[in-house]
Amino acid sequence: MCGIAGIIHKDKNKNIRKMLYEILFNLQHRGQDSCGLITYDNINKKCNIIKELGLVDKNLNNLKKLKGNIGIGHVRYPTQGLTSINEVQPFYNNVNNIDGISLSHNGNITNYNYILSLIKDKTKLKSSSDSELLLLLFIELVNKELIENSKFYINNKIIQSVIKKIYNICKGSYSVLIMINNFGLIAFRDIHGIRPLVYSINNNYIEFASETVALKNSENYLNVKNGEVVIINKYLNYNKLQIYDYPLRPCLFEYIYFARPESYINDILVYEFREKISEKIINIINKDDSFNNIDYVIPVPQTALITSIKVAEHLKKPLKHAIFKNRYTHRTFINNKNDKIIKNIKKIKIIKKYINNKKILVIDDSIVRGNTSNYIINELKKNNAKEIYLFSSSPPIKHPNKYGIAIPSYKELIAYNKSIEEIRQDFDIKKLNYLDLNSLCSVLTELNKNIKNFETSVFDGNYII
Repeated sequence: MCGIAGIIHKDKNKNIRKMLYEILFNLQHRGQDSCGLITYDNINKKCNIIKELGLVDKNLNNLKKLKGNIGIGHVRYPTQGLTSINEVQPFYNNVNNIDGISLSHNGNITNYNYILSLIKDKTKLKSSSDSELLLLLFIELVNKELIENSKFYINNKIIQSVIKKIYNICKGSYSVLIMINNFGLIAFRDIHGIRPLVYSINNNYIEFASETVALKNSENYLNVKNGEVVIINKYLNYNKLQIYDYPLRPCLFEYIYFARPESYINDILVYEFREKISEKIINIINKDDSFNNIDYVIPVPQTALITSIKVAEHLKKPLKHAIFKNRYTHRTFINNKNDKIIKNIKKIKIIKKYINNKKILVIDDSIVRGNTSNYIINELKKNNAKEIYLFSSSPPIKHPNKYGIAIPSYKELIAYNKSIEEIRQDFDIKKLNYLDLNSLCSVLTELNKNIKNFETSVFDGNYII
């Protein structure tokens, strides 16, 4: 899971660097490892690239280097490859007969070695990233199309043919933005639509982002559909082609954790989803009288807050913000290295007044590795919690993820090969509950009846591709 951004302005004298920066800044929650921006200066026929490890605002002093009316950006959450400046997107490459091509990618391509075997000139690969590999594949396929069609310039028909071939070759998840110098922007999304991608058409410019919250007018958006390619040329003429029309199967974690509540993901307002799953949680609680004895409902910040409010209202119990995280630290789960996770969860603080000698219902969005939950539970015990009831708003996570979430192996998962009762005993708490998968999916289907299935592999082990 990463964040990608793009913008193209009709006026070739317009400098879009601040607009592009703002889009990317509003996607910071999707990746904190590194960030990069690239623009094309149509007047001076030059590309400008800035890349940094760390957060988007580390590039603030470099913005003056960017010039141009078209550009793309990326914030990285690494699931594959190393952590170095060579891995930072967007990736750029010069191409015969084409001024230059750049790419930003959100997702994870699962058949890396097969694609690598198709690349003729492997010396151009400067990173271990599947995203750079995708760029090189695109370039080779474009060159082949140009030769076979005796063309000296790229056009929509060639791009559409190349993207169709990419769909047939690449497995996994991918939402992609490609900038072709002196031509325009290309956007496409894998045939299942695992990762989101949206765009907004304005009077003088078109902007792309991983989430609607990053768009200037977040209510005025279109989805890049799964299996669809959208091509915007430098005159702001746009062309869409639905190459494959498979059923949409988005990742559940976009709604559970990754996306901001203000965003629409596949036309579902994330806030509304997080509020509505409280009804399913309440149905479970209503069947168990022991929940009547709790003193407070306590959310784990920040993604469980919306759900917790509704649960507290139903139970007629006070909602207390007794668990706090330093707002200036990174999001815990999207750190893929255990030492970083431990370092950040230690920045969680407890208000003892609302814990001391109290029976508390703690609601979290999910329990993945168990590191954060275990740390919070221990802190609550240190602050003399009388009884701890923990409710996860998602089902037990029992399987690794292949599509852009840093869960590469079974051994990391606290729920792997364990019953809920065994996990409860590990935590040494009064009660542990999980929301079931059918309830979770039914809420989303109710909010968008056009979506019948979801990417659920971390819960049930059923991988799409």
